[in-house]
Amino acid sequence: MKRLLPIAALLLGCSALQPPGDREGPDPVGLSLLAEAEGDSLLTAGRGDAAAEAYLRAALLREPGDPARHAVALRAAEAAERPAPTVAVLLMESAWPDSLSPYLALRVGGTAARAELLDALARRVVVMPEYLGLVLADTLLAHGDLDGAAAALSVVPPGMPEAADRERTELLYQAALLGGDASAADSIRTAVERSGDDELLALLCHRRGMLLLSAGSPAAGEDLVRSFSLWPAAPVHAAAFAALRDRLLRDPDLAAAVADPFYEGGLWNELHDLAVSMPDPPAHLVYLAARTRDRLGLYDEAADMLRGYLDRWPSGADAPDAMINLGRCLGWSGDTDAGLAMLLSYGSRFPDHARISNLPWYIGDMYAANGMWSEAEPWFRTMIRDHPENVTVDDAHFHLCLALMETGRTEEAIAELRSFVATRTGSVYLSPAWYWLGILLLGTESGSPEGGQVLRDLIERVPLSLPAAFARERLGIEPWRPEFTDEPLTAWMIRHGRPPVGPPERALRGLFLQRAGLRRFAQGEYLLAEEEVGSPSRLAEFYMQNDVWERRPMSGYTMWDLSDDPSDRPRELWMLRYQEAWPELVRPLCAEYGLDPLFAWAIVRNESMFQPDCYSPAGARGLIQMIPSTSEFVAEEQGWTDYSADRLYDPAVSLEYGICYIASIRESLGAGPAVTAAAYNGGPHNALRWGAPDLPEDRFFAAITFDETRAYVQNVCTALAVYRALYPQDAVLQ
Repeated sequence: MKRLLPIAALLLGCSALQPPGDREGPDPVGLSLLAEAEGDSLLTAGRGDAAAEAYLRAALLREPGDPARHAVALRAAEAAERPAPTVAVLLMESAWPDSLSPYLALRVGGTAARAELLDALARRVVVMPEYLGLVLADTLLAHGDLDGAAAALSVVPPGMPEAADRERTELLYQAALLGGDASAADSIRTAVERSGDDELLALLCHRRGMLLLSAGSPAAGEDLVRSFSLWPAAPVHAAAFAALRDRLLRDPDLAAAVADPFYEGGLWNELHDLAVSMPDPPAHLVYLAARTRDRLGLYDEAADMLRGYLDRWPSGADAPDAMINLGRCLGWSGDTDAGLAMLLSYGSRFPDHARISNLPWYIGDMYAANGMWSEAEPWFRTMIRDHPENVTVDDAHFHLCLALMETGRTEEAIAELRSFVATRTGSVYLSPAWYWLGILLLGTESGSPEGGQVLRDLIERVPLSLPAAFARERLGIEPWRPEFTDEPLTAWMIRHGRPPVGPPERALRGLFLQRAGLRRFAQGEYLLAEEEVGSPSRLAEFYMQNDVWERRPMSGYTMWDLSDDPSDRPRELWMLRYQEAWPELVRPLCAEYGLDPLFAWAIVRNESMFQPDCYSPAGARGLIQMIPSTSEFVAEEQGWTDYSADRLYDPAVSLEYGICYIASIRESLGAGPAVTAAAYNGGPHNALRWGAPDLPEDRFFAAITFDETRAYVQNVCTALAVYRALYPQDAVLQ
């Protein structure tokens, strides 16, 4: 076959200008089958666009009206990775045996099948025309086709599920703006303002701001700044910044207005760009830009910027915080003398500052990060003595225990750990403190049996904690594994009085949208279906059968407590909460970048619970919660030229950037899951500060100073243990 395919392609090229029925020579149907086989081979090799071209040739060799012509055109549409206008026209040329055809035609052809799609909408001969109308209107507006967009929107009623209704509103607003109907646009915007929907209002402000900017209006800045402020992590701000940058560089007031939203929305590189490119940048913008370098681990660059800030604005509003962060950056980069001097200078200049009581902790932490435990100890003791109500006092107390351990004062460390576990029962360091108390007791000359009992008590109290896992290993106890049965989920649900139900029409509508590539709209239909049947759990079986990744976890959570017996939960119930979601993306990416796919799923689960549209207060976005500045670094390292922060809500983009980055962290640190997870959440620079890769995992975990990162590492490691138990065939032990 491999020798025949090039010949078939040549014959196809020679005969393509003639109608199939008038051709002489080889049988068109036979040539069509050869081209289809070529497409199959190319698709298997991962060459989607080449496969689509082969399938298109196969379709064109068939007579119009031939069902095989349409079937092969569908395969071309599904394989295509780039626009394929001719495929779109073929899909719309006849009555469609497949109801997805109009949606696929729009996806692969854009405006190529405009007339056919509008005609189908007008005649209401498509499935769920309101959704096709939405996406067609969006496409036509992007091409300036107001009349076509208006016709498409005419079939879209108000009162659709939330995401669809919001998109309808945005498109109507955009159409009114482009059509010059200021009254209609103002009416829509006023209604949205009254609704309190800040995210939608941010998008409307963006639309108007970008239109005004293209017209050269100075009023554009006001709308765009409001858009940045209302929703700092909106998927439109990277494009807005690119268009607004020149004006921001010339207008310090405008730049000052975007500083906080950019910082909160993760547009750190854009903020830094303004700070270093403006001739006279605003003070607060410079301070925040310096903090972005600090948070990315670029301590020397951050220190230079903070010095520059303090030189220009020694009494500025951010001066106290600038001195704190400059001192810490200097210390973390290894210059502890300069760091100490700066921190002490802060203390003498700003004795009434809100963070002044943290000062002993800052200094002790700086010394500890450099392994200078003897120098750190007195500062930890000062913190405990002088500021017993400060939020960092338990950090200082636990690190005092570590300082005593590190300096070989075992008996003092045991005494201090006993004090810690007795008095700080609500501390996030409690389980590490119990663990190290047990370890030290085991290591005394008498090999105190109390040490083993302390570790066993720890395992009993917090069995899923990472210190409990370390204790199990030290005592030779089998690692924790989740308990589950092989009882079918349906039988278990019936036995516990909550039988599944057949999917209502709303659920089937959601499934259709999902198959049409409109997952964001499908979720609204699924939510309405859950309301109709009374609980997400009743649709769990339907969700499992149809890869509804976004709703599976909730369907599992809402029936988790039907049984209070931990050994009476079926494997499938666990699989709802710990799922191998988007495997067609995750598996090949993990194979390409050398990452355990189960670890990747454990990360995704903890980052977003499989919700592609989620975002964090720090501007991290998407399934794997990448901060834009980090994803931009990944793009530069990989030589990817299509980077935009606005694409991070796309599952394919989010997963590729995240898996590539996590794999690079793991490789550079030579670390296991716990250290890799800590580096991903807290930053590789902080993982190094906490002792990676030199410290063993139990000691590294104890050194983590970020509460969020400690909890994150614990959750990821627990999730990984669950994944390895549920999917042993996929386990890659590392």
